[in-house]
Amino acid sequence: MAGLSIKYITNLLLFALLLANAACKKEEGLIISGTMTDPNQSIKVVGAMVEVWTQRIISGVFEANFRLAGEQVTGVDGKFEIKLESENYTGIKLIISKSGYFGWESLLNLEDFNNNKGHNAEYQLIPKAWLVIHIYNKEPFDFGDYFDIRLLNPYTNCEECCKGNDYEFIGMDINQTIECISAGHQDLIFQWSKRKNKEQVVKTESIFVKALDTTRIELIY
Repeated sequence: MAGLSIKYITNLLLFALLLANAACKKEEGLIISGTMTDPNQSIKVVGAMVEVWTQRIISGVFEANFRLAGEQVTGVDGKFEIKLESENYTGIKLIISKSGYFGWESLLNLEDFNNNKGHNAEYQLIPKAWLVIHIYNKEPFDFGDYFDIRLLNPYTNCEECCKGNDYEFIGMDINQTIECISAGHQDLIFQWSKRKNKEQVVKTESIFVKALDTTRIELIY
């Protein structure tokens, strides 16, 4: 009977050790967390997709391609938390996106993970604004009529984004529209100049562009 008791106790101890070991393994890994904010509107961004992509060394072989290791949508507080398995990572990349916002991707600094198992930071998404700029020569004088416009603080990090260079229009028959995307919830500053009948006018103006909305600018000369 005493032998059975010792065996029973031994099995319990072994089971407890297995549970403890499993718990330790469960705690292993990297936790990538953060808060997503919209700095222009000073709000938390709800419903943003956060993807974590990783490069690894597997059995001594470097894995060149990034693979999707985890993803999560930010909650009502703009927060997310993604747990990765404990592996030999050579690169960790975040890809963040949401409709109506400028998405982005960025490599994390692996040194941030050296002293602890976690990485927590605040990330930002810039809201989009759609611009429709109408340029119309209402009272043409001659073929030397000239008009140009330059956006002084556009958001230029996309193919469809407004550019910072001059948009130039020469001649009498000018009735054109520029459509592009910029950052929303901010004052857009632009400078325009016109030259007609040997008279030139240069002016700098600003207009508030709403986030996630379309702003129309009429330039009639």
